[in-house]
Amino acid sequence: MFNKEFLKTLTVLYVEDDDDIRSSLSNILSKVFKEVIVCDDGEEGITQFKHHTQENESKINLVISDINMPNKNGIEMVQEIRELNSDIPIMFTTAHGEADYLMKAIKLKIAYYALKPINTAELLDNISSFCMIEQNKERIKEKSNQIVQYMDIINNITSIFKVDTNGIITEVNDLLCEVSQYPEDELVGMHIDTILHNDTIVKTFSDTLALMDDNDLFKGKLKFSSKFGNTFYMNSTIIPSKNEYSSDIEGYIYICLDQTDDEIEKQQTMQRVRKNMILQRTKESDLLKITKELENEIEIIKASSISSHDTKVIMKTLAKEKQKVLTLNTQISHYEEKIVQLTHNKQKDDGEEKLKKLEAMRKVQNTANEKEKFQSKIIELQALVSKLESKLKAKSVK
Repeated sequence: MFNKEFLKTLTVLYVEDDDDIRSSLSNILSKVFKEVIVCDDGEEGITQFKHHTQENESKINLVISDINMPNKNGIEMVQEIRELNSDIPIMFTTAHGEADYLMKAIKLKIAYYALKPINTAELLDNISSFCMIEQNKERIKEKSNQIVQYMDIINNITSIFKVDTNGIITEVNDLLCEVSQYPEDELVGMHIDTILHNDTIVKTFSDTLALMDDNDLFKGKLKFSSKFGNTFYMNSTIIPSKNEYSSDIEGYIYICLDQTDDEIEKQQTMQRVRKNMILQRTKESDLLKITKELENEIEIIKASSISSHDTKVIMKTLAKEKQKVLTLNTQISHYEEKIVQLTHNKQKDDGEEKLKKLEAMRKVQNTANEKEKFQSKIIELQALVSKLESKLKAKSVK
């Protein structure tokens, strides 16, 4: 059964000199195909083919043509078309079944030979099959070109080489020569163990084979040594190379992506991390030491300093003494005012008044002496408190 959706993508050149047949079949074809270019003889057919494919740069996917036509028959037209396109599918429709036409058609690589009256369903089915084959060929060609392009890209970014079952290198690409610093003629014939670094887990060809998974595939980072002793790292995929007929393993293909810069940066980062960790641990140790010393100092201060209760008692006593001084000052002021008043009143200087005055003067003197005494005591207490506060402050700073 023909593929309707696929046929709707095709452009067909249809050439037929019989008006009735051309009109009938072209109507059917127009409903099936994307575009149908209708011509009434071989001369017009080759003209339209050149016009569409060369001048308009469009594509004709199929040619359906009668053989026996005026001006230029189908054989002559197809011969010219084959000079322009050797692969396009061509189908002949004819009422003639002579052997000479058939032989010529075979030489021109005719895809299908339909005798009139035409079985339309059979014709469409064959068109679908032959055009699908041709399209698949084009797809394969495109894919092959893409593969070639991909391989060129891969060869520029990956080191690719092949070893036999014993680990002897048989093929290399240019990038491996560049990275390993070995020329191709030295690498080919060399055992893979020669360039594998010997201070890693995977140091031999046998090690890689032992690490292959159930699908005979190895993926991992390999460490290599160049001709001049330089170390380089490559993310490597190793796959078996099998015989296309027997499926026996003939060797292994290494596909390697250079990771040297990333690995070096990673190692440098790890070194910085380790260094920072050591510094951090040193700082933590120093801080713990300082903390311990401070704790010891605090304990010493607590043991040797005056307690907060004693300090409160001293401050309370000092406040009481200050209050006493204020009271004495008030009394002195009162007596001084009295003396001033007596002086201003100019009282008689008789014996009684003199005694009163002397008594008042004595009281004033006693009060002044008491004031001086308390002031001295206050000064001593203030000095003691200042000394204690300085001592506590010094201990806290330590």
